[in-house]
Amino acid sequence: MRTVAVPRSGVRAADQASAAMLRGSWYEIDLDAICHNYRQLRRHLPCHVKVYACLKRNAYGCGAGPVASALAKEGVDGFAVASLLDAIAIRQEGVSQQLLLYPGALPAAAPTIQSLDLTVSVSSMDELEQWRAAITRLRVFIKVDLGFFRAGATPFDAGKLLAAAAGLADVQVEGIYAHMSELPAMQGSDADKQFDRMQAILREASGFGWRPAVVMMSSTEGVLNHPDMDFDAVDPGALFFGLPESDRPTRPVMLRPALKSICSSLVSVKRLDTSLGPAPTIFGKNPMILGVIGMGWGDGLPRQIPDDAVGLVRGQRARLLPPAHLEHIRIDLTDVPEARYGDQVVLLGRQGEQFITHEEVAALWGTDIVGLYAQLRDHIPRIYSARQTDKGIHNE
Repeated sequence: MRTVAVPRSGVRAADQASAAMLRGSWYEIDLDAICHNYRQLRRHLPCHVKVYACLKRNAYGCGAGPVASALAKEGVDGFAVASLLDAIAIRQEGVSQQLLLYPGALPAAAPTIQSLDLTVSVSSMDELEQWRAAITRLRVFIKVDLGFFRAGATPFDAGKLLAAAAGLADVQVEGIYAHMSELPAMQGSDADKQFDRMQAILREASGFGWRPAVVMMSSTEGVLNHPDMDFDAVDPGALFFGLPESDRPTRPVMLRPALKSICSSLVSVKRLDTSLGPAPTIFGKNPMILGVIGMGWGDGLPRQIPDDAVGLVRGQRARLLPPAHLEHIRIDLTDVPEARYGDQVVLLGRQGEQFITHEEVAALWGTDIVGLYAQLRDHIPRIYSARQTDKGIHNE
């Protein structure tokens, strides 16, 4: 069964045509695959370890609201996002699980944060005091930097921050978390060093007579390759969308891709003739049947079209032609003479017997598969496929 989610700024009226048909382009998202990936993870974790689903960047482009709703029904313990827009989308779906806000929002957004019942990340005494001034009853996770050189208290300061926050009557410390370094120079031994730093912080906290209720430091890479770092909870993100970020993980999960297809439509088809003058040499053929696809680099497609980039039209591969434009790309339909205006064009996924893989698209777009998901645009409608759903047309 399929449902359609229109973009956040899109059409709401249920009596209108589906958002995908209004736009002529869409992504197909497999909610069953996302739930399958969660179940794979849950099967490998000890029962006491909680799962916070990291749904950053609009759930890796798959739609934070619908994805959170599906995972909530599966029993996920909580969620984590960096954007308030993602938090709003999740709460609008009726999801009530704990929602951790990664660094991103500032205390000026306190009214929204309170209305959404969010838990705030705090990395320093300055941050803590600013949040206390904005929110009367503050719920926080202390974020620590174990060697990522990003947000978070240093190991030297983390214990003091924990002790100070725990001693405040108007602050509820719900946990402490970190993300392991993903810097290019990282080696296997670096993970052990970061684990040791977290252990030292916890020993220091114990010296103050207190330990956070939730300790968490494993995202996708950590949870798949370092079971000893599970602690009380994990917060993977890419894993839910079939992106293991590791070729041979210690935990052999069988993941399925959440992004089933990227589709558009032919918005123009014509046979080139001499009245146009000579065809540009980049086309490579003359005469030619020229099509135009209703997606461009403004929709997340690459601005530089590789020579071997293709789309599927009527089950056949057809070459995409440079250059890309903001909302259009040309396609050579000479070998698909039956192609007609309005035909579907598949840029990723299956059509007939032909299939364009994630790996193929990522290589052509000059990125990896995680980067491919990150390029999905919020204004493109999403069609959700799942065996059972009660959703209709809605905003993300």
